[in-house]
Amino acid sequence: MKKYIYLALIALLSACADYEDINSNIYGVTDSELKAGGLAYGSAFMKMQQLVIPIGSPDKTTDPGNDLQNTDLISSGNYIGYFGNNNNWGFNIESNWNFREDRMTYAYENFYSKLYRSWNDIYKEANGSEEPNDKATLALANIVKVAGWLRATDVFGPIVYTNAGKGSIAPKLDSQEDVYRAMLADLDESVEILKNYPSLLMNDYDAIYDGNTSKWVKFANSLMLRMSVRVHFKDQALAQEYIQKALDPANGGVIENIEEEAKVQSTSKMPLLNSLLASIDYGETRMGLGIWSYLTGYEDPRISKYFTKGTFFDEAHYLAVAPTNSRSKEMGKNTPEFASKPNVYEGSPLYWMRASEVLFLKAEAALFGLISENPKQLYEEGVTMSFEENGVKGVEQYLKSKSRPTDIDMSNYHYGYYSAKISEKNTSPNWNDMNQASNLSQKEQQFQKIMTQKYLALYPNAVEAWTEYRRTGYPFILPPEDREAPKRIGCTECLAPERFRYSPSEYSNNPNMNEIPSLLGGEDTGATKMWWVREDRPSQR
Repeated sequence: MKKYIYLALIALLSACADYEDINSNIYGVTDSELKAGGLAYGSAFMKMQQLVIPIGSPDKTTDPGNDLQNTDLISSGNYIGYFGNNNNWGFNIESNWNFREDRMTYAYENFYSKLYRSWNDIYKEANGSEEPNDKATLALANIVKVAGWLRATDVFGPIVYTNAGKGSIAPKLDSQEDVYRAMLADLDESVEILKNYPSLLMNDYDAIYDGNTSKWVKFANSLMLRMSVRVHFKDQALAQEYIQKALDPANGGVIENIEEEAKVQSTSKMPLLNSLLASIDYGETRMGLGIWSYLTGYEDPRISKYFTKGTFFDEAHYLAVAPTNSRSKEMGKNTPEFASKPNVYEGSPLYWMRASEVLFLKAEAALFGLISENPKQLYEEGVTMSFEENGVKGVEQYLKSKSRPTDIDMSNYHYGYYSAKISEKNTSPNWNDMNQASNLSQKEQQFQKIMTQKYLALYPNAVEAWTEYRRTGYPFILPPEDREAPKRIGCTECLAPERFRYSPSEYSNNPNMNEIPSLLGGEDTGATKMWWVREDRPSQR
């Protein structure tokens, strides 16, 4: 009997060993081989790429479109005049500065939580590993994380960053200053890991650069440059440290041409549908009056690349809708339904970062003495690159133009009673043309030129444009058509909200949220300024 028990025990142990082997090799390869091919991380990494700026597969149709409405189209892009809304949604959502609880919960999901879940799937597997492939994959995921969560901190302020992934159900938040410092350090570490990586990485799951780590390094350095230039008014030493790292050729360089730009669009490995289309098809997202004023006033040829012509009384024109529209949705001829639309199709890309932005960042750095280059040359190279990116000609004549933006009155605005003078103290594309009516110094007017052309080149990257407006005060923007909107955030002098507030439900879910006012330096409202706002930000009022 003992003999049979002994044999049974041997068989059981052998079966257990076989069971463990089978369960750790379900695809007939080792775990390290799974990771090396990207299969262990691929699904999460592909999802992350769809969440930096919301986009999704064609079968999801409206879901990513609704997400993009919330983050970019009816909010940030509306505030700074990229888009106009053919709706007021009962004055009850972020389009009209009403930061309702459920909409702010939705926004936090779109800017932060969805990306966290996909990033954390990779982090749990790769963190602490000494395997080169695991370290490189986590470095890649961390670059995408920073690209996405930079939008989150620039919209909300304090977020959970240094404590992300540690398993706490009530993690402590970081101030925006600490978030920026940690993000910059993470980018630096990712560059160090990837700049000498010997092969393609995650190429079967990479819709941005097809696994080309040298291009990912350039994007990471360009993000580093974006962030370090953003903080120079608040911490010049931090800015200079990371500007130097970002621009050091030994660290891999920055984005310099169209081929190196970071964009997400439909590919054979990841079929996607441009997420602007849903809101356009709703009859809601139309050309914004702010960008219309600049593009028409400057006779800017990029207008035809950015927007289609609309119709009014059967005549074709570029027709725009005022920011923070107070009118309810109107459909039919001679209504905003037939105003100009964003010029996109199913496969149009969403850009995370373009070469023109890098040149404008360098121009600002040069103007303020952070790098030893010529700001005028970099400014003109930035405009030239934007023309090249959009496939238009005439940049030489454009850069000589002393034109100003178009003022708004009843002769050129057709969707209600709205007028605004935006030209008087504004700028032109010509670097040497100083506006005598302006009370700004020559250097400040040059800065205004850089930021105004950067605004035009960034389109349609709305969160980034809103962020730069809030940081610098440029470009000058139009006041909200809904004159009650500023009162909803308690900031009657604001032309745009300073931030989103957190949903009250977040406070009940995490007691550490009570630290928000101290981390933010003010109340959790849409009127409290971000950490990176310059102290002497000019006012249009």
